Formats: sequence, structure tokens, C-alpha cells
Amino acid sequence: MKRIFVIEDLCNGCRTCEAFCSSLGTGVFSERTGRITVIKTPGEEKDIPVVSCDGKCIRPLYGPGRPTCVDLCPTGALYYADREQAVTMRRDYEAARAEHSLFKIIAPWKWPFPWRRPGAAKAEAPYGEPQ
Repeated sequence: MKRIFVIEDLCNGCRTCEAFCSSLGTGVFSERTGRITVIKTPGEEKDIPVVSCDGKCIRPLYGPGRPTCVDLCPTGALYYADREQAVTMRRDYEAARAEHSLFKIIAPWKWPFPWRRPGAAKAEAPYGEPQ
């Protein structure tokens, strides 16, 4: 079963997910009506999206089966996957982050250009996307 996963380190606190989630049901932006809340850790400069959603959007913007919050997240901090795929994506993210400084602020599945995956001889598009 798919659900929304979060990589807290990538969240930049823009609150785009929170705003659009709240507006899909009512048409009004309100932090009280959304199923995502971005909280700031006291004493730290860290934002954490708290998701209480199964990924089934009330009115998805990008087609059925695709949560709007995941598509709108500019850094890739939110992703929609089943457990096995989530583990693979997290491992790929950690490996990419260790090798490429860019992936300390954005997820590899959000970056449109081919990049050299750890252990690969040449650059390839991540996750089977066309080059």
C-alpha cells in the first residue's frame, strides 16, 4: 500500500504542500483544514512536514493517484511510494547525497538532468525517466 513519506532534511519550510492540501477541499488556504502541517523544531532551523494522509487527494491537480502535495514539493522532501520503493529511494538519496553536494538540498528524483549514480560508469536518468 502506497503512502506519503517524508525526508525531513530536505524540507525548506516553504509550506506549499500545506497550503495546497488545505485548499483542495474547501478552496480556501487554511492551515486548520489541511492534512499536512509543517512544524518548526523549537530552537532549531528545521522544518518538519507532518502528514496525516493516505495520499488520496480530494481533488488532485495532476491526475488520479498522484498526491498534489508530492508533485508540488520543490525539493522532493515528500514522496509517494510503497514501503519497498521508499526504502530504495531513501538509499539512493543517501548515496547521492554523499557523492553530490546538490542533493543536500534537493532529492535526486526532482532533478531533471541525468546524473552519475554511485557505482555507475556513465550518467543515466534516475528512476527510469527518459533522458
